[in-house]
Amino acid sequence: MTSYVRADRFRDRVLGAMFGAAIGDALGSAFEFVDSATIARHLGNDGIVREYHPALSGSLLAPRAPGKPTDDTAMALCVAGVIASSDEPTATAFATSFTTQLRRNSRSRIATMFWTGGPGGATMRALARLDAGADPAESGAPDDGGNGAAMRAHPVAMLYTREAALRVAGLQARVTHGHPAAVEAARAVAAIVHDALHVDAFGDVTLSADVPDGISEPTFLRAWKAAHAEADSEGDALPPHLRDVGMSGWETVAAAHAIAMRYPDPGEAIGRATASGGDTDTIASIVGTIVGARDGFRRLPTRLVDTLVDGGLVRKSATALADGGGGGFGFVVNPRASDYDEQLRGIEEAFGRKRPRGLGLGLDQTDGY
Repeated sequence: MTSYVRADRFRDRVLGAMFGAAIGDALGSAFEFVDSATIARHLGNDGIVREYHPALSGSLLAPRAPGKPTDDTAMALCVAGVIASSDEPTATAFATSFTTQLRRNSRSRIATMFWTGGPGGATMRALARLDAGADPAESGAPDDGGNGAAMRAHPVAMLYTREAALRVAGLQARVTHGHPAAVEAARAVAAIVHDALHVDAFGDVTLSADVPDGISEPTFLRAWKAAHAEADSEGDALPPHLRDVGMSGWETVAAAHAIAMRYPDPGEAIGRATASGGDTDTIASIVGTIVGARDGFRRLPTRLVDTLVDGGLVRKSATALADGGGGGFGFVVNPRASDYDEQLRGIEEAFGRKRPRGLGLGLDQTDGY
């Protein structure tokens, strides 16, 4: 069962998860497929990317203007649209969202974001199969294990029950990626973000090196254990095993979580992930959604929020998710403010006054109402 969360806190975390992912994506797009040593020489600083950069010469997307999200964010927006709708989030619904919103000749900003953002091979092959009439539930090839399914999984975490979030994360993953560990990586992202979004207190969210409940695929578990091997190590710099990580879904997600754990400041976590080398947009995006859900929108660097290209699309999507959706098929994203107010009135009627601190009903337990 998932607890009630104060509506304004939930909204802040949802915006944090969506903007954190998009900011990490846009930061990392400047360095995609460049190794960490080259990035460090280019930065010449403390190993943290703090501003949007033009794409570095030799990177996948060069030349490219700073602050532009990639296919990672475009696909996440497609997933978010399904989750925020009143339709059941089936494999067909996700496939329809991908094939209609990402059509190459479309002039939409989401399609442009996708096609200029270096979409991955597994996704491209799956989209071609879908266009040819493949079953969306089986259109992801069983040996496609990249991180493309995990990079877009965070909007699924807005579903109210954890069980629904994990199940739907798997559904959307299999539309393009059939490898069991890649599917598990997407489910892990949904679990991590969901757990942070739905903490039933108003205090800080703490990440744990423990494997998220419900995640059990062996290949993913091995990657998780390896990434968290030095979870308690000291020092500001990323350890070598968290630099230049592989592009599989399981390696990327495990490393992203380990990076997020190391740094309490969300800007530093995203900035160090951006400089970690390899598939920098995706690992920084996943770090961004984790720390955004953990710390909320208000703790993200304002300058990066304000200068994010197409930030309006991200805000519109996040707002739709935070306001609730999916009620038409039995899922509830989050109790709306009216639900919260109704619960609050019941508490006050029961006590004849404002509730006492520490009452374990899932509302804010530190700062009154």
